Amino acid sequence: MNFRQVEYFVAVFEEGSFSRGAVRAKCTQSGLSQQIRNLENSLGLTLFERTPQGVKPTVAGRRYYERCIPILRSVRATEDDMRELQGNLSGSVNAGLIPSLTKGALAHVLTAFTAENPNVDVHIVEAYSQPLTEHVLSGALDFAIVPVMPPADIPGLSRRVIHREKELLLSGPALGLQDVQPIRLRDIAGMKLVLPSPENSRRPYLENQMISAGVTPGRIMDLDGMTGTLEFVAESDWATILPVTNCIGELGRGRLVLSPIITPEIEFEFILIEPSSRPLSPAAQSFVGGIEAALEDIDRQWQNIRKSRG
Repeated sequence: MNFRQVEYFVAVFEEGSFSRGAVRAKCTQSGLSQQIRNLENSLGLTLFERTPQGVKPTVAGRRYYERCIPILRSVRATEDDMRELQGNLSGSVNAGLIPSLTKGALAHVLTAFTAENPNVDVHIVEAYSQPLTEHVLSGALDFAIVPVMPPADIPGLSRRVIHREKELLLSGPALGLQDVQPIRLRDIAGMKLVLPSPENSRRPYLENQMISAGVTPGRIMDLDGMTGTLEFVAESDWATILPVTNCIGELGRGRLVLSPIITPEIEFEFILIEPSSRPLSPAAQSFVGGIEAALEDIDRQWQNIRKSRG
């Protein structure tokens, strides 16, 4: 067994295919297949069942994968540590962020990060959960931050909650609500709501929250564009539901009313996802740390605002 064979094995395991594994590992399919056969011969075990539909890991293959992941992370973390000894952070950060985060916190994070790390190139992709998850799995992104926990049965993905906050009802002056005054979830019944499309992972989550509370909106409009949603709500008698981070910048502008949802509250989670076999680089860790600090700062601002408004 050698390190290259471990990398090839993990690529095939997580992709479920020799052809896709070869693309990911940047090698020929025949070369990858030969390395896997050599690995199986050296272990004296069959790691994959070959079928016309692809490959399926055996019991031994699944156990071997569980042992390989910490090995890969340890080796790559050691490489990052050695590079960090050279001094200032360098390299690149490839991040996937949801619109709620790019609108509410990204500018502040980028301003500080780029000033402190002039030798790091930053690439940001703004999208929703499904495409971001796919980009992380393919290696196109170092990490992504999504609002709904990906299924536990997706191989090759590490996930953790980095921040929790509450959801708010946003409305325009036409609805006559008072800024920062709580609204019960049941009082949303009959309202016209702008919600993400059914393909967006937040849509079933929000619908389940309303169903549990026995709330039926008057009408629902599907709209995934964040800017379009906010502009439409501000000029109409429709409302929408968004997390604190997305909304706090609207306070005091007079065009949108922020109503904390209570009884029950609806919780929003920021979930960091990354490849399980590759730890975040020091630059990426620093960037994530900046996001976490920004979210905590927004939470403190919101709590102070609520206390001051009684």
